[in-house]
Amino acid sequence: MIVFQILLTLVTIVGLLMKNFFCVILLSLCFGAVAQDVHFTQWMHAPQTYSPASIGDFDGKYRFHANYRNQWSSVTVPFVTFAIMAESNSIDKVPGLGAKIGLVYDVTGDSKFSTTHIDLGVGYTLPLHDSLGEFRIGIQPTITQKKIALEALTFDNQYNGYFFDASLESGENIPRLSRWYFDLSLGFQYKIQITKRFEGRTSLALFNILQPKQSFFNNENILLDKRWSWQIDGKYQINKKVELQPGIQFSAQGEFYSINFGSLFDYNFSKTEYFNQTVFFGAYFRAFDSGDLIIGVNYDRLKAAISYDINYSGLTPASNFRGGVELAIIYIIPYPKKLPQFKFCPVH
Repeated sequence: MIVFQILLTLVTIVGLLMKNFFCVILLSLCFGAVAQDVHFTQWMHAPQTYSPASIGDFDGKYRFHANYRNQWSSVTVPFVTFAIMAESNSIDKVPGLGAKIGLVYDVTGDSKFSTTHIDLGVGYTLPLHDSLGEFRIGIQPTITQKKIALEALTFDNQYNGYFFDASLESGENIPRLSRWYFDLSLGFQYKIQITKRFEGRTSLALFNILQPKQSFFNNENILLDKRWSWQIDGKYQINKKVELQPGIQFSAQGEFYSINFGSLFDYNFSKTEYFNQTVFFGAYFRAFDSGDLIIGVNYDRLKAAISYDINYSGLTPASNFRGGVELAIIYIIPYPKKLPQFKFCPVH
């Protein structure tokens, strides 16, 4: 019954949002998506990775994010990713204008192949009539460095006929071990309060718009593929205590794609509306790859979550169903409360 309710909620969200967001989706079909970018299982807790339009989309003055992921430690040298971000939803008291600064670092394999993104971004809310919801647009310039380290690698030329000799030259001629480039991403988001108990949201983003060069061998034909990111999620208040939060996230880059779908259940045990206390849990599935279990808490302005990927892809014989652990922490600083200029004494 719960599964049916999740599916029904997702279908309702898709239908209602697509009716208002159709033009943006049509635009995405006009451009073909032409290495995969860094991604997190908890995409809903890592907005910097799925759409620049999410910049400033929160209730408060400042928001801080931290994400950590450790993957494939049971198979090989772990793939480690972490990200930090700080953002504001108001610049110079301009309503609807938000800004962010963020860092994403990813390192993989014996060669310590690393990718470091340093990004800035702005998001703006376009005012609509109350019944039409909210439309946001965001843009995110990024400076990226990719590099490798050869110290831990071995090559055929370092075998002297009897044993491996690390002092011998590798014989490899790699023109560069590091590469910097500038890139750009653009995102759109639409959110609407469909009923008193039901809120829906969808967003579409395009990353790697400039398709920068990638080759360490100065091959001008090797470019970074564009990445399309599209997600639909919602909140449905089942009762005063329980909220259903289903979502679908689709990403396509070159010949690769991924689909994440699932839901979180949020249970509210707050004693007062002024101090938020909830616990949430749920599962997401990455098609043909893994199942992801997520659990976390909201404690006033702090959100903390942990997830674990259970791998069921073709790598199962090596991974033994073990994938990766991921942590997410979000903290929001609220606007200071405005106190009244005058105090009123009660009449006795």
